[in-house]
Amino acid sequence: MGKKVTRDDVAKLAGVSPAVVSYVINQTKTVSEEKTIAVKKAIEELHYRPNVYARSLKTNKSMQIAFVCDNLRNDWLEIAEKMFFDKGYFVSHCYSRDGADFIQMLIEGRFDGVFMLSNRYTASQLNEIARAGIPIVLYKTRDYSYLEPNIVTVAPDIYGGILKTVSYLIVRGHKKIILAPPLRYNMNLRKGYRERAYREALEENGLVYDEALVCRNTDSMEAIFASIFDLIFGGKPSERPTAIVAGDDYLAGRIIQYLKKMGLRVPEDMAVVGMDNTYLSEMLSPQLSSVNFSKEEFSERLVDTMLGLIQGKQPADQLVKISLSVREST
Repeated sequence: MGKKVTRDDVAKLAGVSPAVVSYVINQTKTVSEEKTIAVKKAIEELHYRPNVYARSLKTNKSMQIAFVCDNLRNDWLEIAEKMFFDKGYFVSHCYSRDGADFIQMLIEGRFDGVFMLSNRYTASQLNEIARAGIPIVLYKTRDYSYLEPNIVTVAPDIYGGILKTVSYLIVRGHKKIILAPPLRYNMNLRKGYRERAYREALEENGLVYDEALVCRNTDSMEAIFASIFDLIFGGKPSERPTAIVAGDDYLAGRIIQYLKKMGLRVPEDMAVVGMDNTYLSEMLSPQLSSVNFSKEEFSERLVDTMLGLIQGKQPADQLVKISLSVREST
C-alpha cells in the first residue's frame, strides 16, 4: 500500500504553503488565480483526497447537504447533486417523514444545509430547523406563515405551470379535468399552489371549480388510482372527465399505464399532462406532454443560494420560468 498523500505533499508540489492549500480547498480565504490553479493541478496529479472529518472539525462544517423528498424518483436532481459535489459537498437523499423525531434527526445530522423538496412540514417545523443554524432552500409549492430569514425559496413557477396547463386543456375542448398531485403530497393543508392555480384557470375560462375532481388522498399510488377510477366510472358517461393533470412525469406515466389497463386510450379518451419534463416524457407511449423548466438553471440557482446561505448571505427568493412541452398525450 502506497504512502497516503497529505496536504503537505500537495503544498510542496504546488510551491505554496500548506495554509494556502487549505484556503483553496475550504474556500475560506481569497487566493490568487495562479496559486489556485497550481494547488488544483497538484491535487489532481497526486490524487489527493482531503480528510473530510478533520476538515469539518476545523471549519465547523460537515460538508453535507440533505435533500428531503416525498419522492426519491426525481432523477433531474442529479444535476444539482453533481454541482454540490464539485464544490466539495456530499448530498444525502432522505424520504420525508412526519413527526418531531424526523425534524430532530435533521438537526442532529449536522447538515450544513437542507433542500426541502416537500410540502409536508409546517412553518413551525421548518423554522425549528432554521433556528438551529441550518439554512433551508425551499422548493415552495404552497403558502406558509412566517419563515425565518435563512429559509429561501428556489423553485419552478408551479403556479404558472398549472395555469398554463389547465388553460391549454380547456382550449383543446376539455371541460372536466382531474388534478392528481404528486405521490405523498399533503393536500389537507389546502394552501397549495397547484389547487389554487387549477381553480383560477377554470374560473378564468368560465368553468366551475369542482372540488371532487381533485385527488386528495395521495398516500399511495393505489389511493390515487382509486380516486381516478371513481371519478371516471362513478357518474354518467356524459359527465366523465376527459383530462388529467399529474403532479410529475413518473405519476403521469403510471396513470397512462393504469388507463390502458382499463381499456381507455390516451389521448382519445383521456388526455394526460405531467410535470418536470424528465427523460420519461419522451420514452412513454404515447409521448407525454409535460410542464418544462431548465434543470441546469434551477440547479445553478439552488447551489448558489445554498452556498450563499451557508456563508451568511441573504439571497432572494427565486422562481424559474416554465413552459409547456406539448406531445402526443394531449
